Amino acid sequence: MKNLLLIFSIFGFCFSAFAQNLEINYKVDYTEKYKDLSRIENHLARSYLRDEINAMPFVNLSLLIKEKASLFYAEKSINSDNKKMRGYSAALRHSGGRDVFYKDDSLKLVLDEFAGKKCIVLADKKKYNSWEITKEHKMILGYKCFKATMEYESYDKYMEPLWIPVEAWFTPEISVSTGPLDFDGLPGLILEVTKDNMITYFATKIESREDLTLEIPSGKNTITYQEKDSIVKKKLLEIKKRSEMYGTEF
Repeated sequence: MKNLLLIFSIFGFCFSAFAQNLEINYKVDYTEKYKDLSRIENHLARSYLRDEINAMPFVNLSLLIKEKASLFYAEKSINSDNKKMRGYSAALRHSGGRDVFYKDDSLKLVLDEFAGKKCIVLADKKKYNSWEITKEHKMILGYKCFKATMEYESYDKYMEPLWIPVEAWFTPEISVSTGPLDFDGLPGLILEVTKDNMITYFATKIESREDLTLEIPSGKNTITYQEKDSIVKKKLLEIKKRSEMYGTEF
């Protein structure tokens, strides 16, 4: 990992914090730039996004940590009125709240609602291995956090390579390498992270949970992230061909 030695020089000691059992609550919100509805010309699309933005504060996310294992998911104890709220379903989907993310020393997976079915996707363990850790820091919930940035490779709807920027704030005071969604790879817990300059996850509460138990998610089928990418790209190609055939927008 790039600049890992910088962390040791900043603190002047090795990170040897004891394993902890914790529950971290997160909220999620779009960046101000993404909330700018004036960039959207289509009235209906603008209305849908407005509803989603208004519903986003009602999405509650939790990260459970037991020693070196973690589980990230959307809280299910949601007011029934929230479920009926316009835009809530889209907000939950775009925040990753429909999926469950699990990590430990040897395993990284996502319980993914894929192609209409719940299945286990074995995630890419090396996806976040190119962090640039900086000296910039700030306090979050009483913890000193350091800024780290990176880009990871993805693809757009045309299946062209696309680099996604990530900005994370992590604390080495909690030495578990995890965070919201599948984010990891830093020498400490991620308390805030912004993905693609579009959406930010931020911790709102940290509490000790000595009674904590974690269950590894299970699904009917298990596929690798490479197999999922192949299926998605195949579907995109089918949609593109239909669009070209009927002269509709892709």
